[in-house]
Amino acid sequence: MSPQRLLLLVGVPLGLLIAFLAPAWIGYDEPIHFARAVDMAGGSLFATHEEGLGTPIPASYSEDTLLVQQNWVDGNPAWTAALTGDLLGSSPDGRTVHVDLRPLASPPVAYLPAAVGMLVPVAVDAPGVLALWAGRIANLAAYLSLAVLAVRTASAFRWTLAALALLPMHLTLGATISPDALTAAALFLVVALWTRVRADEEIPLWLLVSGTLLLALAKPPYFLVLALLPVAGFRRRTPEGRLAARVGAGTLGLGLLVTLLNSSAKFQAEISTMGYGDLDLQPEVQRERLLGDLPGFVWASVETWFTELDHYVQAWFRHIVVDSFFPSDLPGLLSWSFLFLLVAALLRLDRKDFRGLRGSDRWLVGLGAVGMLLLLYSTSYVYFTDHVDYDTIGEQMARYSAPLLVLMVLGWAPRWVGRSVDRLPVDAARIVLAVIPVLATAAILLTWLVTGTIGRN
Repeated sequence: MSPQRLLLLVGVPLGLLIAFLAPAWIGYDEPIHFARAVDMAGGSLFATHEEGLGTPIPASYSEDTLLVQQNWVDGNPAWTAALTGDLLGSSPDGRTVHVDLRPLASPPVAYLPAAVGMLVPVAVDAPGVLALWAGRIANLAAYLSLAVLAVRTASAFRWTLAALALLPMHLTLGATISPDALTAAALFLVVALWTRVRADEEIPLWLLVSGTLLLALAKPPYFLVLALLPVAGFRRRTPEGRLAARVGAGTLGLGLLVTLLNSSAKFQAEISTMGYGDLDLQPEVQRERLLGDLPGFVWASVETWFTELDHYVQAWFRHIVVDSFFPSDLPGLLSWSFLFLLVAALLRLDRKDFRGLRGSDRWLVGLGAVGMLLLLYSTSYVYFTDHVDYDTIGEQMARYSAPLLVLMVLGWAPRWVGRSVDRLPVDAARIVLAVIPVLATAAILLTWLVTGTIGRN
């Protein structure tokens, strides 16, 4: 079985199950992402605003979201056939409500797949849940297509890319309305392009340009991973390497420019508001606090990473909807077992590639992952809290660090276990990669459908 076949055989059925069985509007910040996609499906590439009101969307869409939330508050299971029937019977009737979409900092490119999938349902005033399902399926198709393209493009670490694309959290982001799906897939594609640059292999110009543009125009700040291309390309000193370096540097600059132009002083994650009430968002003050105590921030980030790492690992394998809601019944220790087995299987299947990633190349990837994590912690501090200390900088790090797992595994996986891993049969390693996402995702689906209330906060 090839890495591409593994990705499709496991990713398609699991993704479709998540798209249809994950409770409506329960994905990460999905209500506001859904509203953004609805606005785009209605013809607005950039968010429309009525002065002092916000962006109008059908009132029934907002009411359906509130119905799902009230069902949860009332102590009912997160997904039931009766609730789905009620949602299917609710259609737009001409009334509108206004949603403030300015807090969304992602460019429109990240929402295009979902918006395209929702064009017809929105145009014919279909029930909101049908529009949601259409957007989820389109998002899943785009995510898996880009992930397969990344695996096919890569000249190394193909099993690693395929396996991490099947991480339960990634599959859920792909199968719900979220800009994170295209962002993670674009990051995988750029890593695949980087492997070709390292191998001095030619990259079709259309693929090089389109792949780097996707990441540059996706959710910030992941465009910074594009720095891999100029560093690797200029070191190779070949025509192909120099071309990749120039394109990578150009799109890196574009990503920075777009981020600056698209940044919003109102950016604020819904989950922060849910957990802490209305926050006094003051990014200028937070930036001053951050820059005034950089050693303290770095120490707090390192401490947060290690003290909260168990939470992140649990989220990658057990909490694939709104953070900490509906964890599966699987023991927490099993999540760590999944992670260790996953890395061991990848060290076996991609052993030549891991052993070939040495010296400065490995340091570049490993330290790059550290730098990206520090940047994500700083962004979280500036935008997601009004606390003087750093106590909430890890609030969403499980989700934000997940796309960087590919860099972490490449740079941090211990090579000293290589000889022990070599005794693992290849077929057994492939089975591990297929079984882990199936078991983890099935456990959460059963939680939603059978018990319904596990982990209620």
